Amino acid sequence: MHRVHALLRHVRGGASVAASPAAAAQPARTAASSSSSSSSSSAVRSYNLDVGPGKVLIANRGEIAIRIARGAKEVGLKSVAVYAPQDKDSPHIRYADEAVELPLPADGNKNPVAPYLNIPGLLDVLGEKNCDYVHPGYGFLSESADFAEGVESDTLKKTWVGPRAEVLRLFGDKVAARTLAINHEVPVVGGSPNLESGEACEQWVTEQLAKQKSTFQLPAILKAAYGGGGRGMRIVREMKEMKSNFETCQREALTAFGRGEVFIEEFWDKTKHLEVQILADGRGNVVHLFERDCTVQHRHQKMVEMAPARDIHPELREKLTACAKKLALQSGYRGAGTVEFLVRGSLTDPNARFVFMEMNPRVQVEHTITEEATGVDIVQTQLLMASGISLPELGLEQDKLHVERYALQGRVTMMPGGSETITEYQEPTGPGVRVDSAGFFAGLKPNQMYDPLVGKLICTAPDFSQAVDKTLDALQSFKIGGLNSNLAALQRILKHPEFLDNSMCTDLLAENPELLDLPKAGGAKKAATKAVSAPPEKRYSDKLVQEKITTPMTGNILEIKKNVGDSVEVGDTILVMSAMKLETDIVSNLRGKIVALNCESGDQVSTDHVLAIVEGYEELADESEAETGSVGKRRAAAGQGLVSTDSDKESAAAAWGDGAYAFPDETTLPKLRSATKLEDEKARQRKGRNTDLKLDLQDRLTHVRAGGGAKAVALHRERGKLLPRERIEAVLDPGTEFLELSALAGGEALYNDVDGDLPSGSMVTGVGLVCGREVMFVANDATVKGGTYFPITVKKHLRAQQIAQENRLPCVYLVDSGGAFLPKQADVFPDREHFGRIFFNQARMSQMGIPQISAVLGSCTAGGAYVPSMSDESVIVKGNGTIFLAGPPLVKAALGEVVSAEDLGGAEVHTSKSGVADHMALDEPAALQKIRDIIGALPPDDKVPHRNIGGIVEPRYPMEDLLSIIPEDNRIPFDVREVLARVLDGSEFHEFKTNFGPSLVTGFGRIFGMPVGVVANNGILFSESALKATHFIQLCGQRKVPLLFLQNITGFMVGQKLENEGIAKNGAKMVTAVSCVDVPKITLLFGGSHGAGNYGMCGRAYDPRFLFSWPNSRISVMGGPQAASVLSTVRNEQLTKKGGSAAAMSDAEKEEFEKPILDKYEEEGSPYFATARLWDDGVIQVEDTRKVLGQALRIVSRTLPAQEDASHPVAGRYGIFRT
Repeated sequence: MHRVHALLRHVRGGASVAASPAAAAQPARTAASSSSSSSSSSAVRSYNLDVGPGKVLIANRGEIAIRIARGAKEVGLKSVAVYAPQDKDSPHIRYADEAVELPLPADGNKNPVAPYLNIPGLLDVLGEKNCDYVHPGYGFLSESADFAEGVESDTLKKTWVGPRAEVLRLFGDKVAARTLAINHEVPVVGGSPNLESGEACEQWVTEQLAKQKSTFQLPAILKAAYGGGGRGMRIVREMKEMKSNFETCQREALTAFGRGEVFIEEFWDKTKHLEVQILADGRGNVVHLFERDCTVQHRHQKMVEMAPARDIHPELREKLTACAKKLALQSGYRGAGTVEFLVRGSLTDPNARFVFMEMNPRVQVEHTITEEATGVDIVQTQLLMASGISLPELGLEQDKLHVERYALQGRVTMMPGGSETITEYQEPTGPGVRVDSAGFFAGLKPNQMYDPLVGKLICTAPDFSQAVDKTLDALQSFKIGGLNSNLAALQRILKHPEFLDNSMCTDLLAENPELLDLPKAGGAKKAATKAVSAPPEKRYSDKLVQEKITTPMTGNILEIKKNVGDSVEVGDTILVMSAMKLETDIVSNLRGKIVALNCESGDQVSTDHVLAIVEGYEELADESEAETGSVGKRRAAAGQGLVSTDSDKESAAAAWGDGAYAFPDETTLPKLRSATKLEDEKARQRKGRNTDLKLDLQDRLTHVRAGGGAKAVALHRERGKLLPRERIEAVLDPGTEFLELSALAGGEALYNDVDGDLPSGSMVTGVGLVCGREVMFVANDATVKGGTYFPITVKKHLRAQQIAQENRLPCVYLVDSGGAFLPKQADVFPDREHFGRIFFNQARMSQMGIPQISAVLGSCTAGGAYVPSMSDESVIVKGNGTIFLAGPPLVKAALGEVVSAEDLGGAEVHTSKSGVADHMALDEPAALQKIRDIIGALPPDDKVPHRNIGGIVEPRYPMEDLLSIIPEDNRIPFDVREVLARVLDGSEFHEFKTNFGPSLVTGFGRIFGMPVGVVANNGILFSESALKATHFIQLCGQRKVPLLFLQNITGFMVGQKLENEGIAKNGAKMVTAVSCVDVPKITLLFGGSHGAGNYGMCGRAYDPRFLFSWPNSRISVMGGPQAASVLSTVRNEQLTKKGGSAAAMSDAEKEEFEKPILDKYEEEGSPYFATARLWDDGVIQVEDTRKVLGQALRIVSRTLPAQEDASHPVAGRYGIFRT
């Protein structure tokens, strides 16, 4: 065997790792060679040593065989691969220098695993190929003492890359290993000796439970005594499960490891699974490479691993690593190994209880993350130590080893189902992304009789949060076609709150089985996955700087939060000021202290006044933020709480293309990060208040869905009729959701002169899917005033038709109405937007080719008779359905003619004589089915939006978080990016003009795969904000991207300085852009909507296709306190003009004068006052926002304007120019 003569490559020394590696993160170094089976980026350093010539037999298959072959090549060794006869197409064969087919075992066992467990066959290959080493990898015979003994026998005299046979026997017998631990004061749980049968196990457990001093109790866990990798393990909670589970473990152990002994030990639940990586050269030198966290497991099979463990206390780390090294030293260990522990309690607790589980005397599947975290190539180290090189000679001494970065691994596996052939295969690449794969490729038929592991995705970053982000991105770009895989499940796990806040235990997946479900094909998911991302580890510059905090606008100082000498963190509030009744937090952009404060509570300050001076250190941005400076500065510019993880590169906008939905599938946009603390007292208070609003809305919706009350509903059902929402549900495609519009119209005592309220305005409208196409429903509610038309009913019907016409939606009218409500005839009948407009709209839509379909399910009287008469096709129910211009009472009064309703206008009359209706149904269900048949027979819908723009990725944060974020008062600001991070796909957002006009946020994102341009308030509108909006709205118009306006606006800023700057002119530009842009617009009121801000942000007057409100929203010409102050000021001026200063109102008189004004604005500013009058299309629950906006966006995307022919520009039209 040749010894090394080359100089060993220097391994950098340094202090021991801190509890958080990000705190002292070192720049990643590029590896001399990749350890991956594919093109990847790795921070693992090569030794650049050559121990050849020589050959290594790889006694394994799949990705670990490929990994070993590459490691061997890197140290100058040839490799020999082996394969079973059934596995001759396995890709690992191609990565070795030679490949040999293994013989079947002597007993003729044709199990595809058997050849890999056939020790004589492997030893024959070893001798025939004259290999110098055997590397067993993991699994199969990697822990077989017999195999190791045969390799190093006097006959063959080869080298086993791993521990000696006697050490393998020691740790292979987990009972013996536990005894070793007890003898050397390493904590363990109680357990049995090795047991050979289920009966023996039952007997041992029964005896233990009967002993008074025994600590053993159920639940317990059965384990294969010889083996690992999670196989041969079962939890037993009751005695009746014992025998069957024992036999299952025994079978699994025999299959996987060739031995069937099983033992039982106490089961620790609610624990974390940590393991320490050990390297020992067999000469008494042992080092650890720190720990890994392998808590995320499914049936004891690890799925996601990370190194190092997050937030581990240095003392706890020291205890674990000391125990691991002790076991290695006392056993005479040689090679790489892993000592596994269970830990109860928080890793931040230095006294957290832990117990030794087992030692895996081999390389682990997850060795990769330790390699990336420390820079040490474990496979090369194994081979070099086997060649006789000591750890000190390799430069691997404990005080020179430290964690350099975080590494995260997801095990990508095949799942049941799918085809046999891989139709597409592409691994992710990029800095910090490594894939150790099984060598799959398109066209391969992988043998599914073996381990389903496709590959290991390893992503590395300076801190945990960035590693998660990188892994999620990489999983998204990992393409596996044909086979089912767990890619989506891994993404769901990485987004789960317990994973992100480090509260998960080993039962995470058992307690949340939905994380492992395969995604449903097609369409948007009904409920957003709880997708959350932890804030990134903070890093700071080492340069001390001073920053002047200036006033962003003229206003008043409300409260001083910090004083001179106080310490501050980035984002801490120094003081609160008010302008236009909107409160604004003035925050620190540095970590340091206040050195000067130039204002007091109550002061009025002008724009750019220096409020405070802070001395400290800037928070460093991550790599993708480097171009825009510190995080703190960006927060100051763009609003507190959220930061985009990319800069405002103009080139990024080009990704959106020059055509409707011309978006590349692989476009990855910058991600938003939430910086809101959801667990503090303020968050809890806000959640309580917003939960009350949520329940109030829920109660209101429950009330209107009850229709006209129990008595009216009972009478309705006696006639064999369904309620309107039940009728709609019967027509909809099963399993799809109905977007109901204006459910609370007609509420809030809209008509004081009418007995009772008017639930839903006596009509249900909304959009749903029928035969796969969107359809507008207009359904009368006959339980509410007989389904008659009040003014609000007419308005609601016309609004539904407007939406249908703008978006080219077929209309389905479910008619059951007594016609106009006669006492309100003056407000229903004669004007342009009254009852007659309904029929005008029907005629015009039919002319436009928009189908008009009706079902007469009850009375259809007077003018209402024109609804079915003017439909393209109509259905009428025999017995209940009637159509006539004048009912029997009026006919008798006018003509003296006595006739029944059925004879006057029933189903048989109108389907066989008059021809007013086209189809007769014997009952209501038949009529509703006929509606489906009619829609199903329509020509194909040519307006379905093109959505081939990549898969749908759930946001990284759940909508429910917003209940803890939305302030209790709309005057208190919060960052609109918090909303966007929970609405947009993947929380991805390309922000436009981030640093210009920061009180308005603009940019591009996607909702359920569909592109959208966002215009969102983040404070008062200034001139810069208006100009920014104008520019961005023009961009969306040119690129044919729908617009989403998020309103929380008190209005445009006022004052002499602003008027001199031309804020009215600049605001007019914004209003003009909103008015004239020809793409669909959607508006959401998520806070206040006041003054000209309502106009600039696409209020109702500016034709948004949909406009929704949150329960906390307010809408009025100005806020109540503002209006009261203005009116009291005017009143005071009138009084003093007449009677001098003595005539001015006292404080008490002023309060009395303002109270009715405040009360009026409080009532009329309510979202329920607004929705009762149809000023919006509905008040929606905060948690439903993404779903509702997704439905609305899908609808409006049907009718995007066509692109003009680029060779024939439109006369008089300009390109984009900066206003």
